[in-house]
Amino acid sequence: MGQAALFSGQGAQHVGMGRSYLAASDEMRVCFSQAGELLGLDLQKLCCEGPLEELTRTEVCQPALFTVGYGIFLTLERRGFWSDLRVCLGQSLGEWTALAAAGAISFAHGLSAVAWRARCMQAACDAGGGAMAALVGGDREKIFQLCEATGTVVSNYNAPDQLVLSGSEAAIAAALERVGECSVRRAIPLAVAGAYHSPAMEPARQNFIAALESLPIARPRIPVLSNVTGRAMEDPEEIRRLLAEQIVRPVRWEDCLRTAEKLGATHFYECGAGRVLVGLARKTLPGAWAGDVNDYPEPRLDSRAQR
Repeated sequence: MGQAALFSGQGAQHVGMGRSYLAASDEMRVCFSQAGELLGLDLQKLCCEGPLEELTRTEVCQPALFTVGYGIFLTLERRGFWSDLRVCLGQSLGEWTALAAAGAISFAHGLSAVAWRARCMQAACDAGGGAMAALVGGDREKIFQLCEATGTVVSNYNAPDQLVLSGSEAAIAAALERVGECSVRRAIPLAVAGAYHSPAMEPARQNFIAALESLPIARPRIPVLSNVTGRAMEDPEEIRRLLAEQIVRPVRWEDCLRTAEKLGATHFYECGAGRVLVGLARKTLPGAWAGDVNDYPEPRLDSRAQR
């Protein structure tokens, strides 16, 4: 049984995430305690009690998801759950959690960097605004043409039938008015503060580079897949470069999942707060199992996850 650990990105957060692990896991309690000391923020209370509006703020949400995802992974690792772990991968912010799980960065260094990343991204959003929308189904070539016509870009290649667009609020509105031309089955405006994973985030990338230069990075002990390339990244300097590029480049999640399968993964476990990545794995890899381990202590592998 080849295992893949999947780590949730921004948008998966909800009040109550990590609560079942807090009740049973010293590892999760230590992670929250360290996070509180490093950030001067009571992440544990925000995750368990909310309010959701506060938890959803970028500068809170990203460190919170990093902490919960790593705490889940570490708890299960100490209990021998990862008996055949082949690869770690995370979507957007989750890529940082994957690197921590694979030993490329420490929890403390990773948390500090994630907190700064969140502040840089929020500042770029405050300055430039922006919007995003998910498209389900449709002709990809026609969607690419729509992007050129409306000034939007594809920011996420999530699954064979799901793309996400980023752009200014006006550009996304124009694209949504015309998605019928592309045979899109469903178009979903996303509740985000800006145009993530697009050139609009260039100020955030520039501001984040200095933090990356001082971040200690080691070679991962388990393959970690890059959102930018969809392939494993090993060299510390390559990792540093790709972490900066990830802020402005599209997330090639579909490619990451296919690479994980090539590396021997057959069972995909989402570690974090939601089940979005479970659904994307099912769509992309019909022969794989997908479930989550977000409720301590048993993974949820229901009948729908088997193909």
